[in-house]
Amino acid sequence: MHSSSSNPIPVWLLWMWALLTLATLGLAPLFDYDETIYAQTAVDMMHHGEWIVPTANGLQFFEKPPFTYYLMDLCFSVFGENAFAARLPSSLFTLATALLLLHFGTRLHSRHFGLAAAAIFLSMLEVGFLAHAAILDAVLNFFIAACLLNYALWLHGGERRHALWTAAMMGAAVSIKGPVGAVVPVMVIVVERLLAGHLRQLLADIPWLTALPLFFLTATPWYLMILIEHGPGFLYEFIWVQNIGRAMHPMQGHGGGWHYYIVVFVVSVLPWLAVLPRATVQAWQQRRDDDVLTMLCRLGMVLIILVIVLFTFAQTKLPHYISCIYPGVALLLASAWIRAVPDDMAARRITRMTLSLLVPVALLLISVPLIYPWLQTLPHHPRAVAILAQDISPSLLISCMGGLLLLVLVWLFRQASGARLLFALVVTGMALQFTLLVGAGGFAGRLMQAPTMAIVDKVTAMPEAMPFYSYNLNAPSISFYAGRNYRMELGAEGAGNLSRLTPPFALMLRSESRPELPWLSSLRPAVDQGGYLLYLVTSGRNGE
Repeated sequence: MHSSSSNPIPVWLLWMWALLTLATLGLAPLFDYDETIYAQTAVDMMHHGEWIVPTANGLQFFEKPPFTYYLMDLCFSVFGENAFAARLPSSLFTLATALLLLHFGTRLHSRHFGLAAAAIFLSMLEVGFLAHAAILDAVLNFFIAACLLNYALWLHGGERRHALWTAAMMGAAVSIKGPVGAVVPVMVIVVERLLAGHLRQLLADIPWLTALPLFFLTATPWYLMILIEHGPGFLYEFIWVQNIGRAMHPMQGHGGGWHYYIVVFVVSVLPWLAVLPRATVQAWQQRRDDDVLTMLCRLGMVLIILVIVLFTFAQTKLPHYISCIYPGVALLLASAWIRAVPDDMAARRITRMTLSLLVPVALLLISVPLIYPWLQTLPHHPRAVAILAQDISPSLLISCMGGLLLLVLVWLFRQASGARLLFALVVTGMALQFTLLVGAGGFAGRLMQAPTMAIVDKVTAMPEAMPFYSYNLNAPSISFYAGRNYRMELGAEGAGNLSRLTPPFALMLRSESRPELPWLSSLRPAVDQGGYLLYLVTSGRNGE
């Protein structure tokens, strides 16, 4: 390996990513549960003019602070209440995170480094998926990245204002999603300084008298307002249930073993997986050096390892919980690459490993329309079987996207030299995102949301005065797309309440719950699709 510079990353690649992302934001409907619960909460707040207490489906929803809901509402007011507007904040903040890497990378080292870090970040698979998700993590990740990059600039330049920006951005991260916004940066900063051997110096240099008030000023306003209004009820739900509870117990079936985030990480950083071992070994070997590239390598390495370990111990697991690591991955890879570009032999090894991982993906996309009948036989869970049993087939668009990805991989094979590999991997990553999102993502959206959209069609045609109930089913996409709330009944008590209702009313439930309501056996459902049922119960209790 040698230390000459590879071909620079052109800035137009960043804007090409932005255009492709904006063009594909609305291809799939919002997915239950996370996307639609956040979008529905934003809609409820806007419609009711209630900007302090989040509500979803007419009920208080204390899970997350409302900052991202405000952003969604702004987009809804401009573009309408649709999937594009709900996802737009995530895409904009993902691009903004890349621009942070460009700006701070340029100030810390060079424009070439900043562009490399920004492009690597945008080309990772999970980053593209998060930019298309109406959830809070892309916004949270921006502020965590801003916190750590200001910290790096403070270490590098020694200017006090960057220490204050570090505190302010940490507080803003807390205002986005809760304590994790402070826990992650504090742990990373402490361990990074321990590895460098300068923790005591850091503690002495922090301007505590101004940094702490600034942190609380940006972190606490919403928490104080809602605490004044709701008191201990809010504290119990937000702190104990949604934060401590998620760490101690799997919630909503989202659990996993010790290897969960290792698998997530391996998939999510594609196509950069083959580059990471070299960069990590280099970062560890030079962990105590004082130059800026070593410091950035060390910062990225610590962020990756600490976050994966932290969330591995948490009992509730979802892929996006570790998504704040991706700016760290970009810093680690860009630092290692700028310090020592792979020679041609190393570049060929990286290319071969990358192709061995991605060529099967391309071939699978190409063959999906042919093998889909076989794929339908693989699941055994009743809900998955019901979803796949729908009369919805993959189109040739998936095969076309697989063919496009295969062409890009052939081009990557021809670029296997150290000087060209960085640019080639960035293009490959962006192509991987685009082909999977347009091909598989669009089809998955149609398949998974078709039952709820069928219910939406019926519900929107109902009289406004007709009561609408749900039994053991929370599908916020129906509230979002139908523009009306439903009352959810749960368990044996809910079954008894429903049996005493006076028609007419509408009732939705899963097919597996129908035996718990025996009086439904004489009624014909208005919708029976993908394991979802909708009954329009008339005065005679005959379905329509």
